[in-house]
Amino acid sequence: MDDIARQLGMDSKAFRELNVPETAPTGAESIAKQVMNAAGQAFGWDDAPSAPSAGKLIGRGLAIADRTQGAGEGSSAITVNPDGTVSALTAMPDNGTGGLTIVAAIVAETFGIPLDRVRLIHGNTDSLPIDVESGGSRITNTAGTNALAASAIVKEQLAPLAAQAMGVAQAEWVDGFPGGWSSAKGKFITLEDLATELVNEGDPAAHAQVTLAAPRTPDPGVCAQMAEVEVDAETGQVKLRRIVTAQDVGPIINETGHQGQINGCVIQGIGHALMEELVLDAGHITTPNFNDYRMPTIEDLPEMTTVNVYIPGEGPFGAKSIGELPHIPTAGAVANAVANAIGVPVLELPITAERVLAMLRSKEQG
Repeated sequence: MDDIARQLGMDSKAFRELNVPETAPTGAESIAKQVMNAAGQAFGWDDAPSAPSAGKLIGRGLAIADRTQGAGEGSSAITVNPDGTVSALTAMPDNGTGGLTIVAAIVAETFGIPLDRVRLIHGNTDSLPIDVESGGSRITNTAGTNALAASAIVKEQLAPLAAQAMGVAQAEWVDGFPGGWSSAKGKFITLEDLATELVNEGDPAAHAQVTLAAPRTPDPGVCAQMAEVEVDAETGQVKLRRIVTAQDVGPIINETGHQGQINGCVIQGIGHALMEELVLDAGHITTPNFNDYRMPTIEDLPEMTTVNVYIPGEGPFGAKSIGELPHIPTAGAVANAVANAIGVPVLELPITAERVLAMLRSKEQG
Protein backbone atom coordinates (compact mmCIF):
# COMPACT_ATOMS: atom_id res chain seq x y z
CA MET A 1 0.00 0.00 0.00
CA ASP A 2 2.80 2.42 0.86
CA ASP A 3 4.70 1.60 -2.31
CA ILE A 4 1.62 2.28 -4.44
CA ALA A 5 0.96 5.52 -2.56
CA ARG A 6 4.58 6.57 -3.10
CA GLN A 7 4.37 5.92 -6.83
CA LEU A 8 1.14 7.92 -6.98
CA GLY A 9 2.69 10.77 -5.01
CA MET A 10 0.05 10.39 -2.29
CA ASP A 11 0.23 10.45 1.48
CA SER A 12 0.03 6.83 2.66
CA LYS A 13 -2.73 7.55 5.17
CA ALA A 14 -4.80 9.48 2.61
CA PHE A 15 -4.36 6.59 0.18
CA ARG A 16 -5.59 4.10 2.78
CA GLU A 17 -8.60 6.26 3.57
CA LEU A 18 -9.69 5.76 -0.04
CA ASN A 19 -9.24 2.00 0.15
CA VAL A 20 -10.25 0.75 3.60
CA PRO A 21 -13.63 -1.06 3.57
CA GLU A 22 -16.72 1.03 4.05
CA THR A 23 -18.62 -1.91 5.52
CA ALA A 24 -17.73 -4.86 7.75
CA PRO A 25 -18.57 -8.49 6.79
CA THR A 26 -22.02 -8.25 8.40
CA GLY A 27 -22.83 -5.10 6.48
CA ALA A 28 -22.35 -2.78 9.44
CA GLU A 29 -20.27 0.36 8.99
CA SER A 30 -16.58 -0.47 9.07
CA ILE A 31 -14.60 0.95 11.97
CA ALA A 32 -11.29 0.85 10.10
CA LYS A 33 -11.24 4.53 9.15
CA GLN A 34 -12.34 5.60 12.64
CA VAL A 35 -9.51 3.65 14.30
CA MET A 36 -6.95 4.86 11.76
CA ASN A 37 -7.98 8.49 12.27
CA ALA A 38 -7.73 8.07 16.05
CA ALA A 39 -4.16 6.85 15.61
CA GLY A 40 -3.39 9.74 13.26
CA GLN A 41 -4.69 12.34 15.68
CA ALA A 42 -2.63 10.95 18.58
CA PHE A 43 0.46 10.63 16.38
CA GLY A 44 0.13 14.07 14.78
CA TRP A 45 0.24 12.56 11.30
CA ASP A 46 -0.75 15.82 9.64
CA ASP A 47 1.95 17.76 11.49
CA ALA A 48 5.36 18.36 9.94
CA PRO A 49 7.85 15.54 10.62
CA SER A 50 10.60 16.07 13.16
CA ALA A 51 13.69 17.82 11.82
CA PRO A 52 16.54 15.33 11.35
CA SER A 53 19.95 15.92 12.82
CA ALA A 54 23.10 15.73 10.70
CA GLY A 55 23.53 12.41 8.95
CA LYS A 56 20.12 11.16 10.06
CA LEU A 57 17.00 10.38 8.06
CA ILE A 58 13.51 10.64 9.60
CA GLY A 59 10.63 8.49 8.41
CA ARG A 60 7.04 7.83 9.41
CA GLY A 61 5.01 4.75 8.64
CA LEU A 62 1.50 3.38 9.05
CA ALA A 63 0.03 -0.11 9.07
CA ILE A 64 -3.47 -1.36 9.78
CA ALA A 65 -4.80 -4.84 10.48
CA ASP A 66 -7.95 -6.62 11.56
CA ARG A 67 -8.64 -9.86 13.39
CA THR A 68 -11.75 -11.64 14.64
CA GLN A 69 -12.21 -12.48 18.31
CA GLY A 70 -11.55 -16.08 19.27
CA ALA A 71 -14.30 -18.41 20.43
CA GLY A 72 -14.77 -22.04 21.35
CA GLU A 73 -16.18 -24.39 23.93
CA GLY A 74 -15.50 -23.89 27.61
CA SER A 75 -16.70 -24.98 31.03
CA SER A 76 -17.47 -23.24 34.29
CA ALA A 77 -19.10 -24.01 37.63
CA ILE A 78 -20.46 -21.41 40.03
CA THR A 79 -21.37 -22.01 43.69
CA VAL A 80 -22.83 -19.56 46.21
CA ASN A 81 -21.41 -20.48 49.62
CA PRO A 82 -23.14 -20.19 53.03
CA ASP A 83 -20.78 -17.37 54.03
CA GLY A 84 -21.87 -15.22 51.09
CA THR A 85 -18.78 -15.80 48.97
CA VAL A 86 -18.99 -17.22 45.45
CA SER A 87 -16.76 -20.04 44.23
CA ALA A 88 -15.87 -19.83 40.53
CA LEU A 89 -14.45 -23.00 39.00
CA THR A 90 -13.00 -22.60 35.52
CA ALA A 91 -11.37 -25.13 33.23
CA MET A 92 -9.49 -22.48 31.28
CA PRO A 93 -5.70 -22.88 31.29
CA ASP A 94 -3.80 -19.70 32.08
CA ASN A 95 -0.23 -19.46 30.83
CA GLY A 96 0.38 -15.98 32.20
CA THR A 97 -2.18 -13.81 30.43
CA GLY A 98 -4.17 -13.02 33.58
CA GLY A 99 -7.24 -14.81 32.28
CA LEU A 100 -8.08 -16.26 35.69
CA THR A 101 -8.22 -12.76 37.15
CA ILE A 102 -10.63 -11.83 34.36
CA VAL A 103 -12.94 -14.72 35.33
CA ALA A 104 -12.97 -13.60 38.96
CA ALA A 105 -13.70 -10.00 37.97
CA ILE A 106 -16.58 -11.07 35.71
CA VAL A 107 -18.13 -13.18 38.49
CA ALA A 108 -17.75 -10.35 41.02
CA GLU A 109 -19.39 -7.90 38.62
CA THR A 110 -22.35 -10.08 37.74
CA PHE A 111 -23.12 -10.88 41.39
CA GLY A 112 -22.44 -7.33 42.60
CA ILE A 113 -19.88 -8.39 45.21
CA PRO A 114 -16.29 -7.28 45.95
CA LEU A 115 -13.57 -9.12 44.05
CA ASP A 116 -12.16 -10.54 47.28
CA ARG A 117 -15.48 -12.32 47.87
CA VAL A 118 -14.86 -14.55 44.83
CA ARG A 119 -13.06 -17.83 45.46
CA LEU A 120 -11.36 -18.65 42.18
CA ILE A 121 -10.66 -22.33 41.58
CA HIS A 122 -8.50 -23.47 38.68
CA GLY A 123 -10.07 -26.75 37.62
CA ASN A 124 -8.65 -29.76 35.87
CA THR A 125 -10.07 -32.58 33.75
CA ASP A 126 -11.36 -34.37 36.86
CA SER A 127 -13.48 -31.41 37.90
CA LEU A 128 -14.70 -30.10 34.54
CA PRO A 129 -14.77 -31.13 30.88
CA ILE A 130 -11.73 -30.21 28.82
CA ASP A 131 -11.55 -26.55 27.82
CA VAL A 132 -10.13 -25.07 24.65
CA GLU A 133 -6.54 -23.91 24.82
CA SER A 134 -5.41 -20.57 26.19
CA GLY A 135 -4.82 -18.84 22.87
CA GLY A 136 -6.43 -17.46 19.77
CA SER A 137 -7.72 -14.32 21.53
CA ARG A 138 -10.49 -16.34 23.15
CA ILE A 139 -9.83 -16.33 26.90
CA THR A 140 -12.18 -13.55 28.02
CA ASN A 141 -14.86 -14.54 25.54
CA THR A 142 -14.86 -18.28 26.25
CA ALA A 143 -14.16 -18.40 29.98
CA GLY A 144 -16.16 -15.26 30.71
CA THR A 145 -19.22 -16.35 28.74
CA ASN A 146 -19.30 -19.68 30.59
CA ALA A 147 -18.93 -18.00 33.97
CA LEU A 148 -21.78 -15.62 33.16
CA ALA A 149 -24.02 -18.46 31.97
CA ALA A 150 -23.46 -20.51 35.12
CA SER A 151 -24.01 -17.42 37.28
CA ALA A 152 -27.33 -16.70 35.58
CA ILE A 153 -28.54 -20.24 36.32
CA VAL A 154 -27.61 -19.90 39.99
CA LYS A 155 -29.47 -16.58 40.28
CA GLU A 156 -32.58 -18.18 38.78
CA GLN A 157 -32.35 -21.26 40.99
CA LEU A 158 -32.02 -19.16 44.14
CA ALA A 159 -34.90 -16.82 43.22
CA PRO A 160 -37.58 -18.98 44.99
CA LEU A 161 -35.42 -18.99 48.13
CA ALA A 162 -35.08 -15.22 47.90
CA ALA A 163 -38.87 -14.90 47.55
CA GLN A 164 -39.31 -17.09 50.62
CA ALA A 165 -36.90 -14.92 52.59
CA MET A 166 -38.83 -11.77 51.66
CA GLY A 167 -42.23 -13.39 52.20
CA VAL A 168 -43.39 -12.80 48.64
CA ALA A 169 -44.53 -15.03 45.79
CA GLN A 170 -41.82 -14.10 43.29
CA ALA A 171 -38.40 -12.51 43.23
CA GLU A 172 -36.23 -11.28 40.37
CA TRP A 173 -32.52 -10.63 40.26
CA VAL A 174 -31.45 -6.97 40.18
CA ASP A 175 -27.98 -6.03 38.97
CA GLY A 176 -26.04 -3.50 40.98
CA PHE A 177 -23.74 -3.24 43.95
CA PRO A 178 -24.63 -5.04 46.01
CA GLY A 179 -26.54 -7.43 43.77
CA GLY A 180 -29.64 -9.24 44.97
CA TRP A 181 -33.29 -10.03 44.43
CA SER A 182 -36.26 -7.68 44.56
CA SER A 183 -40.01 -8.14 44.65
CA ALA A 184 -42.95 -6.28 43.15
CA LYS A 185 -43.65 -4.95 46.64
CA GLY A 186 -40.30 -3.16 46.72
CA LYS A 187 -38.54 -5.58 49.04
CA PHE A 188 -34.89 -6.44 48.42
CA ILE A 189 -32.41 -9.02 49.71
CA THR A 190 -28.73 -9.12 48.86
CA LEU A 191 -26.87 -12.23 47.76
CA GLU A 192 -24.82 -12.20 50.95
CA ASP A 193 -27.85 -11.88 53.23
CA LEU A 194 -29.67 -14.70 51.47
CA ALA A 195 -26.60 -16.95 51.55
CA THR A 196 -25.85 -16.42 55.24
CA GLU A 197 -29.50 -16.87 56.23
CA LEU A 198 -30.77 -19.71 54.03
CA VAL A 199 -28.08 -21.34 51.86
CA ASN A 200 -26.70 -24.59 53.22
CA GLU A 201 -23.49 -26.34 52.27
CA GLY A 202 -24.07 -28.51 49.21
CA ASP A 203 -27.42 -26.90 48.37
CA PRO A 204 -28.03 -27.87 44.70
CA ALA A 205 -29.92 -24.64 44.07
CA ALA A 206 -26.74 -22.69 44.87
CA HIS A 207 -24.66 -24.49 42.25
CA ALA A 208 -24.60 -24.67 38.45
CA GLN A 209 -22.19 -26.07 35.90
CA VAL A 210 -22.19 -25.32 32.18
CA THR A 211 -20.25 -26.29 29.07
CA LEU A 212 -21.03 -24.21 26.04
CA ALA A 213 -19.47 -22.49 23.05
CA ALA A 214 -19.02 -18.75 23.27
CA PRO A 215 -20.30 -16.69 20.33
CA ARG A 216 -17.80 -15.51 17.75
CA THR A 217 -17.74 -11.79 17.08
CA PRO A 218 -19.10 -11.40 13.52
CA ASP A 219 -17.01 -8.35 12.58
CA PRO A 220 -13.25 -8.18 13.14
CA GLY A 221 -11.47 -5.80 15.45
CA VAL A 222 -9.12 -3.23 13.94
CA CYS A 223 -5.70 -1.94 14.99
CA ALA A 224 -3.84 0.92 13.33
CA GLN A 225 -0.28 1.79 14.26
CA MET A 226 2.03 4.64 13.30
CA ALA A 227 5.78 4.69 13.85
CA GLU A 228 8.54 7.27 13.56
CA VAL A 229 12.12 6.14 12.99
CA GLU A 230 15.52 7.73 12.73
CA VAL A 231 17.95 6.09 10.33
CA ASP A 232 21.68 6.74 10.42
CA ALA A 233 22.60 7.25 6.76
CA GLU A 234 26.23 6.28 7.42
CA THR A 235 25.75 3.10 9.48
CA GLY A 236 22.24 2.03 8.52
CA GLN A 237 21.27 1.82 12.19
CA VAL A 238 17.54 2.22 12.81
CA LYS A 239 16.24 3.86 15.96
CA LEU A 240 12.53 3.61 16.66
CA ARG A 241 11.64 6.96 18.17
CA ARG A 242 7.94 6.59 18.90
CA ILE A 243 4.91 4.47 18.08
CA VAL A 244 1.17 4.96 18.44
CA THR A 245 -1.21 2.04 18.58
CA ALA A 246 -4.97 2.50 18.27
CA GLN A 247 -7.42 -0.37 18.57
CA ASP A 248 -11.14 -0.78 19.08
CA VAL A 249 -12.11 -2.11 22.49
CA GLY A 250 -15.22 -2.84 24.48
CA PRO A 251 -15.46 -2.40 28.26
CA ILE A 252 -12.02 -3.05 29.75
CA ILE A 253 -12.40 -5.60 32.54
CA ASN A 254 -8.83 -5.41 33.86
CA GLU A 255 -7.10 -2.16 32.87
CA THR A 256 -3.62 -3.24 33.97
CA GLY A 257 -3.84 -6.57 32.16
CA HIS A 258 -5.38 -4.96 29.09
CA GLN A 259 -2.56 -2.44 28.74
CA GLY A 260 -0.03 -5.16 29.48
CA GLN A 261 -1.34 -7.20 26.56
CA ILE A 262 -1.01 -4.18 24.24
CA ASN A 263 2.52 -3.44 25.47
CA GLY A 264 3.53 -7.05 25.01
CA CYS A 265 2.12 -7.14 21.49
CA VAL A 266 3.97 -4.01 20.42
CA ILE A 267 7.24 -5.14 21.99
CA GLN A 268 7.01 -8.47 20.17
CA GLY A 269 6.32 -6.57 16.96
CA ILE A 270 9.40 -4.40 17.51
CA GLY A 271 11.51 -7.53 17.88
CA HIS A 272 9.96 -8.94 14.72
CA ALA A 273 10.68 -5.71 12.84
CA LEU A 274 14.21 -4.90 13.95
CA MET A 275 15.97 -7.77 15.69
CA GLU A 276 14.68 -11.30 15.89
CA GLU A 277 15.97 -13.70 13.25
CA LEU A 278 16.73 -17.39 13.03
CA VAL A 279 19.71 -17.52 10.67
CA LEU A 280 20.21 -20.77 8.77
CA ASP A 281 23.49 -21.95 7.29
CA ALA A 282 23.28 -25.22 5.36
CA GLY A 283 20.27 -26.22 7.42
CA HIS A 284 21.89 -25.34 10.75
CA ILE A 285 20.64 -22.55 13.00
CA THR A 286 23.49 -20.12 13.68
CA THR A 287 21.55 -18.06 16.24
CA PRO A 288 20.88 -20.83 18.79
CA ASN A 289 21.02 -18.83 22.02
CA PHE A 290 20.13 -15.44 23.44
CA ASN A 291 23.66 -14.13 22.91
CA ASP A 292 23.10 -14.37 19.17
CA TYR A 293 19.31 -14.17 18.92
CA ARG A 294 18.46 -10.60 19.84
CA MET A 295 15.20 -9.58 21.47
CA PRO A 296 14.07 -6.13 22.62
CA THR A 297 15.06 -4.94 26.08
CA ILE A 298 13.74 -1.93 27.96
CA GLU A 299 16.45 0.20 26.34
CA ASP A 300 15.11 -0.59 22.88
CA LEU A 301 11.59 0.58 23.55
CA PRO A 302 10.39 3.90 22.16
CA GLU A 303 7.82 6.34 23.45
CA MET A 304 4.53 4.49 23.08
CA THR A 305 1.03 5.95 23.04
CA THR A 306 -2.11 3.80 23.33
CA VAL A 307 -5.48 4.93 21.99
CA ASN A 308 -8.52 2.82 22.82
CA VAL A 309 -11.52 3.43 20.56
CA TYR A 310 -14.61 2.36 22.50
CA ILE A 311 -16.88 0.15 20.38
CA PRO A 312 -18.55 -2.65 22.43
CA GLY A 313 -18.46 -6.19 21.08
CA GLU A 314 -20.10 -9.56 21.70
CA GLY A 315 -18.04 -10.76 24.68
CA PRO A 316 -18.95 -10.59 28.39
CA PHE A 317 -20.38 -7.11 29.17
CA GLY A 318 -19.47 -6.18 25.59
CA ALA A 319 -15.75 -6.92 26.03
CA LYS A 320 -13.44 -7.62 23.09
CA SER A 321 -10.21 -9.54 22.69
CA ILE A 322 -6.88 -7.73 22.93
CA GLY A 323 -4.23 -10.45 23.23
CA GLU A 324 -3.04 -10.64 19.64
CA LEU A 325 -4.43 -7.92 17.39
CA PRO A 326 -1.96 -5.13 18.36
CA HIS A 327 0.95 -7.39 17.41
CA ILE A 328 -0.03 -7.71 13.75
CA PRO A 329 0.67 -4.23 12.29
CA THR A 330 3.80 -3.27 14.28
CA ALA A 331 6.43 -4.66 11.92
CA GLY A 332 4.59 -3.19 8.94
CA ALA A 333 4.42 0.26 10.50
CA VAL A 334 8.13 0.21 11.35
CA ALA A 335 9.09 -1.11 7.90
CA ASN A 336 7.00 1.56 6.20
CA ALA A 337 8.64 4.21 8.38
CA VAL A 338 12.11 3.03 7.37
CA ALA A 339 11.06 2.96 3.72
CA ASN A 340 9.76 6.50 4.08
CA ALA A 341 13.09 7.59 5.54
CA ILE A 342 15.39 5.99 2.94
CA GLY A 343 13.11 6.14 -0.11
CA VAL A 344 13.35 2.41 -0.80
CA PRO A 345 10.64 -0.22 -0.12
CA VAL A 346 11.55 -2.52 2.78
CA LEU A 347 10.68 -6.09 1.85
CA GLU A 348 12.66 -8.17 4.34
CA LEU A 349 12.65 -8.50 8.13
CA PRO A 350 14.34 -7.90 10.46
CA ILE A 351 15.47 -4.47 9.33
CA THR A 352 19.13 -4.71 10.31
CA ALA A 353 21.73 -2.03 9.76
CA GLU A 354 23.42 -4.22 7.13
CA ARG A 355 20.21 -4.53 5.13
CA VAL A 356 19.49 -0.81 5.36
CA LEU A 357 22.99 0.01 4.13
CA ALA A 358 22.57 -2.40 1.24
CA MET A 359 19.29 -0.73 0.29
CA LEU A 360 20.84 2.75 0.48
CA ARG A 361 23.78 1.69 -1.71
CA SER A 362 21.42 0.07 -4.19
CA LYS A 363 19.49 3.33 -4.37
CA GLU A 364 22.70 5.33 -4.94
CA GLN A 365 23.69 3.01 -7.74
CA GLY A 366 20.38 3.67 -9.48
